[in-house]
Amino acid sequence: MDRLLREIQQFPRLRKSSHPDYLAALTLTFEWVSNNISEFEPNSDSVAESLVRWVNGYLRWRIQDLYSPDKNAPLSLDAPIASDFGEITLLDKLPNSTLSGLDSLIENSQRENNQRIGLKLELYIEQDHEAKLKNSYPRSCVECNCQFLSQRLILKEPPDKVAEIARDLSIPYTTVNSHWNRNCKPMLQKIAEDLGYKQEQSL
Repeated sequence: MDRLLREIQQFPRLRKSSHPDYLAALTLTFEWVSNNISEFEPNSDSVAESLVRWVNGYLRWRIQDLYSPDKNAPLSLDAPIASDFGEITLLDKLPNSTLSGLDSLIENSQRENNQRIGLKLELYIEQDHEAKLKNSYPRSCVECNCQFLSQRLILKEPPDKVAEIARDLSIPYTTVNSHWNRNCKPMLQKIAEDLGYKQEQSL
């Protein structure tokens, strides 16, 4: 495991951050890798590429935690996804007031649970074992499928604009935007719920 972690540190695509506590986030990530390596499943011909995506998926939340002004502020999942798509959130915003005692324990537990669900959803998007996301696309463009759009609009940092995707695929903006809102977002909502996510309002 030590050898594997040293190899991971050398990956050029390993997520980086200028935050002074980045090494703390990296340490937490390596601890997580050590405890969960048995769950890793390569999803491409390159095991190294799959591994770095898997590690980056968790490291992303640990870096987001570094920028949270309050330990109890639920920014880990909300901030990156809500940047351009405010309706898509895996973590309902909690009260800003400082929590204490039992309330704090409950809120922290809920936040950690939603972070786990968020990571599972990210892995689901990347792997798409049943090809549900990949098989959902407009009749005019197979490439404009929900897996591709989710990778470009949610997982990528910073996320791409719909207009950029439409230009890359040489299809109308309205085609991409309509498919994303009418098909992909509801599908992601259902997948998140199947993974255990609960919220009072739908996406």
